[in-house]
Amino acid sequence: MNDLSETVETLAKKTESLIGALNGAKDKMKSQESEILRLRGKLQSSANEMEKLKEDNKVLKMAAAFKGDEKVVSETKRKISQMVREIDCCIAQLND
Repeated sequence: MNDLSETVETLAKKTESLIGALNGAKDKMKSQESEILRLRGKLQSSANEMEKLKEDNKVLKMAAAFKGDEKVVSETKRKISQMVREIDCCIAQLND
């Protein structure tokens, strides 16, 4: 009889220990699920930020293409001014 009560007592202790381990595992799992949700939100936020930056980059590239190189712009202005002067000379010669 004594062996039987020792066995029951041992089983009860092991059962309590297993229940404690199970509860600890459940708590850890909840914590990890919470961390997963937080990381998913952070990932989505980063993906949105990346898309916004890509769009901004595209706009900046287009703006740079329209602006052109300052050296090229000033050279073009110089050539246009020269052509206008030549046209003015031609008109003056036609009026004489």
